[in-house]
Amino acid sequence: MAEGEENEKKIIIFNLLYCIVVIFVNYSYFNSKSRNAIVYNYVENYIEINYGIGRENLKSEEINYLRGMGLFEIEVKDIETKNDYFFEVDIRDDYSLYYIKDLTELHRKNHPKNQAD
Repeated sequence: MAEGEENEKKIIIFNLLYCIVVIFVNYSYFNSKSRNAIVYNYVENYIEINYGIGRENLKSEEINYLRGMGLFEIEVKDIETKNDYFFEVDIRDDYSLYYIKDLTELHRKNHPKNQAD
């Protein structure tokens, strides 16, 4: 009987550890998705104000989180003119904007088709 109780305790401990891991993974996943959405919203606002392009004409091409630096790199495409816009964004833990840096001109200047042969 002691062996059966010991197996039950092992199963209960395993289930508890499994639940903790699942909760942590889900929290991390949904936290990263929320951060991506917040960053995209900040970039949409920036483009709308500074470039005069409507939100309905913007499409997110790529959002990268730079883990070591805690920054987001985002590429947004204007679907009407086919122009690409590049930004570096940092947000605080409470999702408020820390800073946004427009890297569009830097990317355009360094693009291979704009380089002299």
